[in-house]
Amino acid sequence: MGNVAIELRSVRYQYPDGTEALKGIDLTIERGECVTIMGQNGAGKTTLCLLLNGIIPHIKGGILEGDVIVDGLNTKRHPVYELAQRVGIVLQDPDSQLFCPDVKSEVCFGLENLGVSRDEMLRRLEWTLEIVRLKGMEELNPNNLSGGQKQRLALAAVLAMKPKILVLDEPTSQLDPIGTAEVFSVIKTLKEEYCATIVIASHKSEEIAEFADRVVVLHRGRIVTEGTPEEIFSKIDLLKKIYVKVPDVTVAYVETCHKIKTPIENVPIRLREAYEVFDHLRRLRRIRFKPQPEAEKIANRKGVPIIEVRNLWYVYPGPPPVTALKNVNLKIFEGEFVGIIGQNGSGKTTLVKNIIGLLKPTRGVCLFKGENISKYTVSELARHIGLVLQNPETQLFALTVREEVAFGPRNLGLPPEEVERRVDEALKLVGLEGVKEVYPPLLSFGDKKKLSVATVLALDPEVIILDEPTTGQDYKGRYQIMEIVKRLNERGKTVIVISHDMDLIAKYTERTIVMGLGHVLIDDTTRNVFSHPEVLEKTYLKPPQITMLSHMLSKHGFPGVALTLDEFLSAVEGVS
Repeated sequence: MGNVAIELRSVRYQYPDGTEALKGIDLTIERGECVTIMGQNGAGKTTLCLLLNGIIPHIKGGILEGDVIVDGLNTKRHPVYELAQRVGIVLQDPDSQLFCPDVKSEVCFGLENLGVSRDEMLRRLEWTLEIVRLKGMEELNPNNLSGGQKQRLALAAVLAMKPKILVLDEPTSQLDPIGTAEVFSVIKTLKEEYCATIVIASHKSEEIAEFADRVVVLHRGRIVTEGTPEEIFSKIDLLKKIYVKVPDVTVAYVETCHKIKTPIENVPIRLREAYEVFDHLRRLRRIRFKPQPEAEKIANRKGVPIIEVRNLWYVYPGPPPVTALKNVNLKIFEGEFVGIIGQNGSGKTTLVKNIIGLLKPTRGVCLFKGENISKYTVSELARHIGLVLQNPETQLFALTVREEVAFGPRNLGLPPEEVERRVDEALKLVGLEGVKEVYPPLLSFGDKKKLSVATVLALDPEVIILDEPTTGQDYKGRYQIMEIVKRLNERGKTVIVISHDMDLIAKYTERTIVMGLGHVLIDDTTRNVFSHPEVLEKTYLKPPQITMLSHMLSKHGFPGVALTLDEFLSAVEGVS
């Protein structure tokens, strides 16, 4: 067995529906190594993860060729329950892993099955809940947690067992930025202190650059490249071609070198490294920072808001009761593009569920065009306000993609030809026109998310609310969805986006509302919100990496705050 923890030998895998997901994978992972699997949606990342604890082939079925050896065991010859004692896996969708009546039982379930003593069990319960910021929530029902809290709970349940091998499929896709950093820090601790072997499927290049020993890039079921983060993220042209995100600071450096015609050396992949190389170029007088046009100010909106929230309180009944919203007041005007950000459990999703009528305020009111939404039924309100929920599974129920999108327009009483037109237009907008007759549960998580967006677009509402629209999306998919939303906003639609993806909030929204512990903490222009990283950090948020770099360089004359890579590059010029 030696020092090898995982070995894949000439592995090919075909799902029962005929989809060939992996095509000749050879991969060796050593004990104590942290390996990240990257690639666009459909590249084979999740399939590879499911191979490592025997879910494939024992549960998923299909045709598996080659051998998968995990901790010395051939997964074809050993059942899942035996492999699970060596391999802990956190799936992309936390709801698929949570089934106990309260948080503490969820964390302790695996420990009970391992025969861990009561005292040790309590120690591990406290340790893991502290790590994932769920301490004090031991008695809560997992169904009452936010999406991000559920993801942290699923992670805690696996971490508590301290497995030899930890497999994580998009483990931070629903976490706030600081929560993401904390999880990766825990992963680093497990690796260093317990010599755990870590395999992570992730799109988050900035965190990968900090913690991974090795990066393996998949494309269409094959390994196209592998190496250290430095080696991989230097291959910008290749990664761009296959839609794998490179850290923005890396792209900023390479583009700047092209601009000033200087050799590319020691490519930075981390924030601190980027600061040092840009400061070095500045001190050598190779670059300078030039003033930028003053940012366009948002006009003061007048008249009746399209959405208004007054003195809103909401308490989940429990047990125990949880006060999710505390005296929230805000106004959103027609045609605005608004971002709502905040730590997991801050009340973001609860707020929009009150706005859409899915929840009834404990106190206070929500208004649509000045009318109390209590006057509308949920179906009547859906004609005007569309909501794309965080978990697409909760919105999908039809037998085909076509029927899923047609359901809403058909229930509006539209003629068949108009229903068909809206279905075709919505599916084309999200890039799913080629899978109209596919059974929705067979779609990838990312494509299910696109489908849930299409179901709302087909209703043609005046207000579109998207709750974590890019969860499960690769680099290409996240921008596809946001570009769709941007075009709709340019046509006059009012858009509200809830997201932990600070890059997208910075790039697309004009106004940002920051929530924390049920309160609205900040409501300002997006530029002003991201100009104060020290305030955001208190709410477990942080600005985009390129924005942080502009903050660090401001003491050397960088003008203002760069919200995007393009803004940063426009402020850097060569010195003649």
